[in-house]
Amino acid sequence: MVSDRERWDARHALGKGEPAHSPDPFVAEVLAELGPGRGRRALDLACGTGRHALVAAERGFAVEAWDVSPMALEQLLAHASARGVSVATREVDLTQLPPDTPPAGLVVVADFLDRDLFPRLGSLLIPGGSLVISTFTVDFPGPRPSGRFRLERGELTRDLPGLERVRAVEGGGRAGLWARRREDS
Repeated sequence: MVSDRERWDARHALGKGEPAHSPDPFVAEVLAELGPGRGRRALDLACGTGRHALVAAERGFAVEAWDVSPMALEQLLAHASARGVSVATREVDLTQLPPDTPPAGLVVVADFLDRDLFPRLGSLLIPGGSLVISTFTVDFPGPRPSGRFRLERGELTRDLPGLERVRAVEGGGRAGLWARRREDS
């Protein structure tokens, strides 16, 4: 049986040397609204080759990018170097969050769906910190991702413990959520 790491390494090996993909429009919009990072800590979870980590770093965030694929992280570091920004990387299987993670002012999760992870995301944020999620819904055209990795209509807007919604969008087979950790949680 092929592990997630092996599967994603093989997939990223096919695109080695290609430029990083454009950021998700919803994520880019929220990052623009958040303004300069001014050294605030940001986490990009399931970052792939780092399209959001790079934008956050360019905006002044101190970015740590996590992915299960060492191949993707290697490509991210090459993209960061080419763009003149610094991004720290960490090989992480998101089914088990590292216990030693200090909370961040920003957490980004794009095109990754693990429903068991959602309730734990607030613990990665400082009070007032922002969570930005953008991913596929059941209305997304085409065979990929499989139905298991697509949100049901309205699923992303359900309450997440300790978080308050700032903005939610859904349409065209995509859903996005910007939420903040409550100051009192």
